[in-house]
Amino acid sequence: MHEMTHIAIWVVASGMVAELLGYLLHRLLHNGWIRWLSASHMKHHMLLYGPLQKQRPSEDYIDATVDRLAIGNIGVEWLAPTAALLVIAGAILWAFKVTFLHQVIFFATVVGWSFVMFSYLHDRMHIKNFWMERNPLLKAWFRRSRRLHDIHHRMLNDGGLMDRNFGIGFFLFDRLFGTLSPQQESFNQYGYAAAKERFRYLETPRAG
Repeated sequence: MHEMTHIAIWVVASGMVAELLGYLLHRLLHNGWIRWLSASHMKHHMLLYGPLQKQRPSEDYIDATVDRLAIGNIGVEWLAPTAALLVIAGAILWAFKVTFLHQVIFFATVVGWSFVMFSYLHDRMHIKNFWMERNPLLKAWFRRSRRLHDIHHRMLNDGGLMDRNFGIGFFLFDRLFGTLSPQQESFNQYGYAAAKERFRYLETPRAG
C-alpha cells in the first residue's frame, strides 16, 4: 500500500511538471523570439484558426504542420524544446540518484500527459461534435476548457501577442502567473494589426 501511494505521488508530481513545461513552452511559441519555433504555431493561430475566424470550422482538424518537419501532427517547434527539456530532466534525476523505476514513471507520465493535453485534446477543441462534448462526466469541464482556449485564440495585447490562457485542459499555471482570462474582452483591432505585422513572414495557406 505504501509503495502504491509513493508511485501515485510520483505520477501526480510528474503530471504537474508536464503541465508546467507545456505552459512555459506554449508561452515561448507565442512570443516570436525564436522565429523557426514560432512559425508553425503562429500559422495555426493567425492563418488557420485566426482571431476573426470561427474556432471549430469542420469535422476535421486543419493541421499547421503539413509540409513541415513533424511526427504525426506534432511539429518540431514542440519536439525540439521538449527533447531538450527531457534530457535536462534526465540529467537532474541521474544526479540525484533517482531509481530507474521512478525515472520510468516520470518520463512516461510527462510524455503521456503532454501528448494527451497539448496534442490530442488541443486538436479536438477545434473540431465539431467531439465525444467529450456529450459525455455526462466530462462535458462541463471540456466546454469550459474549450471556451478558455477560444479566448486564447482571440485575445491580443497591443503588441500583437496572444498572451492569455496558455493551458489546454487545466489552467492552474495561468492563475499562478497571471495569464488567465475567464471572459472574452472587446476585440483589440490595434493588437490584431500589430500581430499581422509581427507575423507577416508566415506563408499563405494553400487553396483547398
